[in-house]
Amino acid sequence: MILKTLILGIVEGLTEFIPVSSTAHLLLTGTILGIPQGQFLEAVSICIQSGAIMAAVFYFWKTVMKHKELIGKVIVGFIPTGIAGLLLYPLIKSFLGNSAIIGVALIIGGVGLLLIKPIDEAFADVREITYKQAFWIGLVQIASFVPGISRAGATLIGGSLLRIPRNIIVTFSFLLAIPTILGASAVEIRHVSGITFGQWSLIAFGTVISFIVALLTIKFFLRILTKKPLSWFGWYRIIIGIVVLLFI
Repeated sequence: MILKTLILGIVEGLTEFIPVSSTAHLLLTGTILGIPQGQFLEAVSICIQSGAIMAAVFYFWKTVMKHKELIGKVIVGFIPTGIAGLLLYPLIKSFLGNSAIIGVALIIGGVGLLLIKPIDEAFADVREITYKQAFWIGLVQIASFVPGISRAGATLIGGSLLRIPRNIIVTFSFLLAIPTILGASAVEIRHVSGITFGQWSLIAFGTVISFIVALLTIKFFLRILTKKPLSWFGWYRIIIGIVVLLFI
């Protein structure tokens, strides 16, 4: 089980910050590895994400401390997501592990990425996002409660609709992920039951692995997301979604 958790940690670290849905990949990887659907796989698919998010904290710490006004905007962006998460928790749990929902969501998100058009308007940096835009991005992020939609994908599409350049929305998406994923992990820990001490130890191990992998790759993925066509991720999602619907 240690090897399987190691693989889950690597998958999380590689997929948290790109628009392919890390939750969907964790659930699907768990299924492929033969981990039974249940409390453990659901808990690990949510809690292990906190490792990758701590990598984001480490990476963006100096930026946030230098521009503290970003903290308020991230909080405003998190408000709609946090409220919806608390209200919709039972519904969210019912989606986890449903391969049909995951497959359809992957395809829908993939089509959305294919439709994103480049934004010509210039932002100097992420500080220029307004509180109103931050709030709307938080609203759009609620869609990522459905496994397969992708939090990063939802914010990229939402940011595009708000006419925010991709390099800016990518950075804000990374920052908004910090309270979102940490909050989701805290809620999951409060509600989960039947997890043994040994299983929590495995989740902690996977979380450490996801932190290390995310920290090593976060700069690379930032460059990919801001410089390369999002259609790469769109077609990947569509292909994976079709595979899920047909074979899983």
